[in-house]
Amino acid sequence: MTTPIRRSPIHHGQVLAGRDLTPRMRRVTVRSEAMLGVELRPAQDVELHLVDASGRRVKRRYTIRAARPEAGELDLDVLLHGDWPGSQWGRTAAPGDPVSFQGPRGKLELRPAAWHLLVGDESALPAIAAICEALPAAEPALAVLEVQDAADELPVTADSHWVHRGAAAPGTPDQLLPVVESLTLPDGPGHGYLLGETRSMVALRALLEARGLAHEAIFVKGYWNIGRPDRIAGRRPTGG
Repeated sequence: MTTPIRRSPIHHGQVLAGRDLTPRMRRVTVRSEAMLGVELRPAQDVELHLVDASGRRVKRRYTIRAARPEAGELDLDVLLHGDWPGSQWGRTAAPGDPVSFQGPRGKLELRPAAWHLLVGDESALPAIAAICEALPAAEPALAVLEVQDAADELPVTADSHWVHRGAAAPGTPDQLLPVVESLTLPDGPGHGYLLGETRSMVALRALLEARGLAHEAIFVKGYWNIGRPDRIAGRRPTGG
């Protein structure tokens, strides 16, 4: 007997608004009746159903930056890079546009710790900001964030260390490793969250383990892979 494949339902809604947060990040607010009353965990995502320039159907995942369950609304922060389907949608999404998606989903769970360290590139900025806002006030957060330049910075409720890569290529650990290595970490058992280009985050996990964080206390999420720039900026693969 064949076991049926269970797929998450497809939800439908519409775009309510879009506004620029930075020159390369735009917030698109969507509403769906299916999201009414749905309580979310920090850094969960939805998988949007989009169409590329050839008319082919594609899916791109985006972190939910904020949600208003009483209204069925989700804020999706879209990183604008190139002419890929997700970036095109982020640039052009207008009030009244239909939208369909699956989710929300995501495995990240906040666990009590003496402190929290969050490290990532701009693809993870919405998730890192959402996580920091959800942490208890008694559990301090440190954030190390790699972006292209100061224009990409957004508010994060943490002791933030911004790393500007400038003309250097994204997708390597070269910019983040020395900053994380030089950090003075608080006392007590901490928790790490590494979110960004897959291989870079794996390299950073090795560094955190060498600095004393337990393997099980480090959450690693690859949001994109170098060599696949069409998959930057949302979730696995991140929506580009």
